[in-house]
Amino acid sequence: MRLGRIQNNYTAEGFALVKNQGLDFIEICCNSQADAEKLIAAKDSVSELIRTTGIDVSCVGRWNHDIQANGSIDTKKKESYLALMDTAIDLGAKTFVCGCNYDGSISLWKNYSNAIEFLRELIIHADGRIKVAVQNCDWNNFIVSPKHWEVVLGELPELMIKFDASHAYNRGESYTVQLSDWCERVAHIHVKGTVHAGPRKVDDPPAGMDDLNWNAIFAILYSRKYNGDLSIEPHSATWSGELGQAGVEFTARFISKYLLP
Repeated sequence: MRLGRIQNNYTAEGFALVKNQGLDFIEICCNSQADAEKLIAAKDSVSELIRTTGIDVSCVGRWNHDIQANGSIDTKKKESYLALMDTAIDLGAKTFVCGCNYDGSISLWKNYSNAIEFLRELIIHADGRIKVAVQNCDWNNFIVSPKHWEVVLGELPELMIKFDASHAYNRGESYTVQLSDWCERVAHIHVKGTVHAGPRKVDDPPAGMDDLNWNAIFAILYSRKYNGDLSIEPHSATWSGELGQAGVEFTARFISKYLLP
C-alpha cells in the first residue's frame, strides 16, 4: 500500500509540498466542470511535474454530480466526464472516481437504470486503461452503500469503489462490515478522520485523533489483501492553513505505522 494525499494545487509548489511531506502520490479532485476544464488545460504541465518530481497522480475524481436531470443522463455533461477521464489516463492515473446524482422526478428503478448505463459507458470508454470507481460519499451521489452496490456493481462487474470509512460512520453504517464484505471491489481509499459528540458530528480531524478504529480497518485491508493506494483527505475548516499541513503530516506519521515493508 502507498500513502499520498488529495492535492488540488497541482503546480510546482503543490508537487513540492507533497514530496516534502514524504508522500508517494497526489490525487486530484474536480468539484465542478470548471475544475475539470482547468485540469484538462494543465495536462502537459502536470505531466512534466510528474516526470521531474517522481510524484505521480494516482487518482482523478469528478465530484458534485448533476449528470442526471429530467429523467435522463445529460449527453453534453457525460462527454465532459469522458474528457476528464482521458486526461486522467494521459497522466497515468490508476483510478477515475465518479458517481451519479439522484433524480427525484423519476422512480428509483429509473435512477438505477440511468446510473448503470452512464457508468457502463465510462467503463467501456476506459477500456481497461484505468479503473472506474464510484465514490461512497453522498455529495450529489446516491450509490454509496451495499444496498446500492448490490444493484449497480452487481450489474457492472468492472465497476469499483472508492471507499472512505468516515462516510459510512457518519451515516450510522458499519464501515468495518462494508470494508470486509466489499474490499475486493475497492480500488482506492480515502484516509479521513471524523469525530462525534453523542449523536452530533463535531469535526473531521486528522486520522488518529478521531473515532474510527484504524486498527480494525488495516486488519481488514491486510486480511483481504488490499494493495491499492491510500489518499489523505484534509476535510476540516478547523484544520486549515498551517494547522492543516500539520494535520496532514500527523496523519502521515499515524498511518505509516500500519504500512508494513
